[in-house]
Amino acid sequence: MDAITSSNAGSVASLTTPSTTNAASTASTTPESARVKDGRTSASAQAGPYGNASATAGSADIPEPPLGAPGPGLGQEVLDRAFAEQAKLEKELKSVDPTTPEGSKRMSEIIRQLNRMDEMIHMVNEMRKNRHDANMAVISNIAS
Repeated sequence: MDAITSSNAGSVASLTTPSTTNAASTASTTPESARVKDGRTSASAQAGPYGNASATAGSADIPEPPLGAPGPGLGQEVLDRAFAEQAKLEKELKSVDPTTPEGSKRMSEIIRQLNRMDEMIHMVNEMRKNRHDANMAVISNIAS
């Protein structure tokens, strides 16, 4: 191996070891003006990173779908919480004594909360219906 001097400091061959691969020897035969900073030839640099890639995708190029079940539907978490809260309020309503002033006050409060839960469930169902209608309109436009 040659010692590094000012005359051969820029050559690749002077920087490699005897166990270099064939790629290093071909890179050293490429003139310095034809190489780009990253070591590729100027022809491959002009083609870009996808210059040698085939035009069609192979099975390795297609991403895998995410594992597990798909996420909950639109507003499903809200509905789950609303139904759980509604069941809890209905259970509490059965245990309230409406003959006492505190019991009648609590009963009216529970009924108000149940009405709010019903409104929220109705609103989520309307949102789902509107989304379904919009999806069907898109499908209809694509089909026609």
